[in-house]
Amino acid sequence: MDYSATTPVDPRVVEKMVPFLHAQFGNPASRSHSYGWEAEQAVEEARAHVAALLGADPREIVWTSGATEGNNLAIKGAAHFYQG
Repeated sequence: MDYSATTPVDPRVVEKMVPFLHAQFGNPASRSHSYGWEAEQAVEEARAHVAALLGADPREIVWTSGATEGNNLAIKGAAHFYQG
């Protein structure tokens, strides 16, 4: 019933995430130190990679905290688009 919350993580994703779970603890929103800069760079590299996979511009890729937030963003965006 809730596969999205319990979906197994692709091994390639796990491999890329391991350094950030064990050694690189920076917060990408913390831009006042090198840990934050490194984390922000990693997020932007991931954004570019996802964009390339989808044939999109990296500026079109938005990270959300989960499905509810993502669905809300998509629905509001569609409603705004069709309002004219």
